[in-house]
Formats: sequence, C-alpha cells, structure tokens
Amino acid sequence: MTVWDLIRAALRRWPIVVGGAVLTLVAAYGTTLDDGVYWSRAQVVFLAPASTDYPNTLRTTSEDIIITAGVVAKAVAGPDAVTKYASPDATLVGEGVRDGWSLRLPDTGGQWATHFNQQVLYVEVVAATSAEVEERQTLLVGRVADELHRLQRGAGVAPVNEITVTVAPESTVVHHVQGSSIRGVGMAGVLGIGATCAVLILVEARGRRPVTHDQVAAPRPRQGGPRPPASGPMTGR
Repeated sequence: MTVWDLIRAALRRWPIVVGGAVLTLVAAYGTTLDDGVYWSRAQVVFLAPASTDYPNTLRTTSEDIIITAGVVAKAVAGPDAVTKYASPDATLVGEGVRDGWSLRLPDTGGQWATHFNQQVLYVEVVAATSAEVEERQTLLVGRVADELHRLQRGAGVAPVNEITVTVAPESTVVHHVQGSSIRGVGMAGVLGIGATCAVLILVEARGRRPVTHDQVAAPRPRQGGPRPPASGPMTGR
C-alpha cells in the first residue's frame, strides 16, 4: 500500500481515523498529568573497630566487614534474588520503580562477574511524597543498625570489637524526578498515529481479500416457473 492508498483509505474509513485521533489525544493528555516521584539514596558505611594500629575507621577495609555488610543486607531485604545491574550506579527510578525501596551491596563486577569491594550498603527509596521517602529511609537505616547489633550480640563479640555503621549523607537528600512532558506527548502521538495506520491497513487488506470458490454460494433452485411436460402414452390413429 502506497502513501496515496493510505490517504484514500483514511478518507473512506474516516470513523477509524477519528477514533484513533481521540484515543491519541487522551493518551497525550494523560502523560501531562504525571507529577513524578521522589527518590533518595544513602550509603550505610560499615566501620571497623578503632585500634592503635588502625585508628581511622573510615579508611580501614576488610573482606570480613564486606561479608558482614552482605549478610546484614540479606537479612533485612529478605531471601529474594537481588537484581544484577551492569553498573552499581543504576537506580530504582531508572529501572522504572515508582514506589518501593532497595538495600544492596554494590557490585562493581559488571554484567558477567561479581565483585564486592566496598563495605557499604546502598539504601534507595522511591515514593510519591518527600515525607514518605524520609520516613522509609530512616526506618531502613535503623533496621540495618539493629540487625548488625543482633548478629554481633549473637556471635558474642565484645563491645570494643564491634563493627559500627554511619550514614552518608547524614541528613536525607530527596530528589524530585519527573519525566519530560514534551517527550511524553510526542511519543503518545507517534504511537497513536502508528496504531491508527496499522488498523487502516488491516481493514483494507481484509476488504480486498479475494473470494474463493468455497465462499461462493451454490445457486438456489428457481421458485415456480414452467414445469416440464409430463410424459405419458402417445395416442394416435
């Protein structure tokens, strides 16, 4: 079907065009009603106990502390599988989540391998309001600290040797994330026009389908009309 054929089909089947235009306008208007979401990310840093040899707890790294951070994250987040990202900088908003939270140990190993080299947990929260984001983040950080304390108490760790946590940044920083209304309207228009054209092409193709012999109705017998002469004995002289 050429462009001119499509234009002629649109003129003949104008109700389809009108219906597609109305639905497209409704969808485009719906994209302008999105107020966006609120998002925050905090880092819960696990600190080694201070000692004479290692007085700076922020610079002291240990594989055992990284493992402890992973255990705490699994205990708080639950046994479900953690989504593997190509980059540790990926966010819940980028994944399309509009309401939820995540707690994960950053994996810097890329797509095909795992590599955990930071004793840090990323706490992310997405919600409809800024107040809800702050409340959820505070609750999650508190759960991390409580779970770490419970694990160490259960293992019999002396208070002087306990791992502690700190949050960076100290105060919750909430970001308002909103999509582009212009892009949303433009994409709704492109999808609406494409769907309308597809319906027109489908209807035209069905209307031009050739009739097969099986679809031709058999001729009906004529009602009434002259009857053939009855046969009988011939008389004659």
